[in-house]
Formats: sequence, C-alpha cells, structure tokens
Amino acid sequence: MPDEGTETTSLLGKVQWWMRVGSPFHWILITPVVTVPLGALLLFTLGGEVDADALGLVEKEWTRSAGRIDRTHYFYFDFWDTWLLLTAPGLLNLLVAPWLFRDLTYERLAGALALTLALLRTFVVPLAAIIWFSASVVGDAGLLIRVPINEGGGYAPSTLTATFRLLTTAWTSGLWMWLVTVGLWLAYAPLMERFLPNVVPPHDRHPDEPPPWGAFLGRRR
Repeated sequence: MPDEGTETTSLLGKVQWWMRVGSPFHWILITPVVTVPLGALLLFTLGGEVDADALGLVEKEWTRSAGRIDRTHYFYFDFWDTWLLLTAPGLLNLLVAPWLFRDLTYERLAGALALTLALLRTFVVPLAAIIWFSASVVGDAGLLIRVPINEGGGYAPSTLTATFRLLTTAWTSGLWMWLVTVGLWLAYAPLMERFLPNVVPPHDRHPDEPPPWGAFLGRRR
C-alpha cells in the first residue's frame, strides 16, 4: 500500500505533467468548480452589511413603479471588502501565467488570451456586473455598494437576501465569461490555422496520453 509521501509525489507529478502538456484554456474552464463555492463561503462568512442606521443612510423608501406603490429596502456593503471577497477565489485563474513563458509562440499566444480572460473574470466582471445590474455605488459614508430590494410576498428582505443577490449576479456574469472562454478555446486552433499558419503548434501526442478536451493539442507539427 503506497504511503502518503508517495501519493503526494505522484499527484504533484501529474500536476506538473498537465501544466507541461495541457492548454491554458482548460485551466480557466475548470477553476469555477473551486471559485464558485469558495466565493459564496467567503461572502457569507466574512462579508456583512454595513450598519446603515448608525451611518444615517436610507434603509427603507416608498417607491412607485408601474402604477403600484412598493417599499424598497436598501442594504449596504463595503465596496472594497466585497470586491476582495469576490476576487480572492478568482486568483486561481491567474495560474495560466506560466504559459506566457513557453517556448512555442502558439502556446504563448494561448496563454496571453487565457490570462486576459482570467484578469477580466477575476478583477473586473463580477463587481462590474453587480454595480450595473443589481446595485449602485454610493459615497455618503465611505465607498459602499447599495443593494435595493423591493418588499413583497408578505416578508421583509434580509441581509441574506441581499448577499445572495450579489452572488447570483456575480455568478451569472461568470457564466457568460465561461461561455466566452469555451468559444475561444474551440476557435483557437482554427483561427491560428487560418490567420497564423506558420506558427508551430504543440507537439504530437504520445499514445499513453489521455484524449484532449478540444482542438488545442489536435494539430500536428
């Protein structure tokens, strides 16, 4: 029975092998398996609403919409804390950076495209989507994210409701970016063959390698 040290060495060897022959697009396609639940865990455990009453901020407001009067509840979250909690899990996406230093231009270009997507997915898109679709930024008592939720269904919204709205908006934007990544991954080899046919693609696959996920390793020298 192999000991723990042998298993760890074997796992590290597999990771190193994968980083050597895999595609950077593969990496940012599988990271949501970790980043999505980790982001939710961080936001629900370390995040929290700012005390709006102590800061003299509007907590409830009557609003008229489509001929109906509703009561809107406002929830406030610190801008930088929220950005940090949403961003931290996405740092895993930046592990595509080593592909920038590969020998083949074919792989370096793929690494640059994947890193661009990783930077957008990590630092820009989630919070930008939240501010655009679900919230607004106010500076009355420091930089805050204000989430408006209409009261309905006979119950008053809670901080949990507002936090979940932040997460679902971030996840939805992440899904769109993930689909963009899928499209770029599938299109990369055909586009390279069409516009940069002289750029040398990766090596031929060995018989003992598992099947590729896409066209990245499909072209021959």
